[in-house]
Amino acid sequence: MISLIFPLYNEQENITHYPTDLFPIIDDIKKSAGENFEYIFIDDGSRDETVKKIQEITRSRTDVKILVHEKNSGMGTAIKTGLSACSGDLVITMDADLTFRPVDVAILIAKYQETHADCISGSPYLEKGLMEEVTPFRLIMSKSVNFLYRMLLGGGITCVSPIFRLYKRNVLSEMEITSRNFEINAEIISKLIIGGKTVVEVPVPLLKRKYGESKIDIKKEVKNYILLLYRIFKTKYLHRKWV
Repeated sequence: MISLIFPLYNEQENITHYPTDLFPIIDDIKKSAGENFEYIFIDDGSRDETVKKIQEITRSRTDVKILVHEKNSGMGTAIKTGLSACSGDLVITMDADLTFRPVDVAILIAKYQETHADCISGSPYLEKGLMEEVTPFRLIMSKSVNFLYRMLLGGGITCVSPIFRLYKRNVLSEMEITSRNFEINAEIISKLIIGGKTVVEVPVPLLKRKYGESKIDIKKEVKNYILLLYRIFKTKYLHRKWV
């Protein structure tokens, strides 16, 4: 089984499109890939009708788990809550706004079936033209952050910060994950690489958000990423503990 983890925070506009933009696509992949799926939605203290909407549209499905945080605790905390509830041998983490396309889940699975790597990571940097919809400011910020990560980590990884990945669940279960916010994705892949695990990238496009607003607090995330860069340096080059 494959567990699909979706952190949700004020995503009522996006959720209303899941019956056409998410579930039928994954159902088709289920048939072609020969895999069963479960959906784990973690509402991270939304102030809109996210919980109500996701409950309404999944009422007839038996492959859905909905978990609710009473207050907003960050993407990292939501993903960790999802990991604690998943049943699959494999885990795929995705954005609730579907800026990484559900159809590309098939690419992650196909590459895993080919390589059996510990992590299959989607990267919009592997080929030209995969980030055409991203705004110039976000593109510059993303490239800058990922360049610094690559310099420290090595290993030929082009993209360190995005969420769109497939993991072996037992590998994540062995890992102590400390991040509470968006930098969780960089923390996980950094620890995989430093720990000698196999990470394979596949090219996938990154689209712009169609509905709702981005939840990223730029100042807060820059601070978190700087701290994470220090922890990577400390762990890999000074051989000290992560925290």
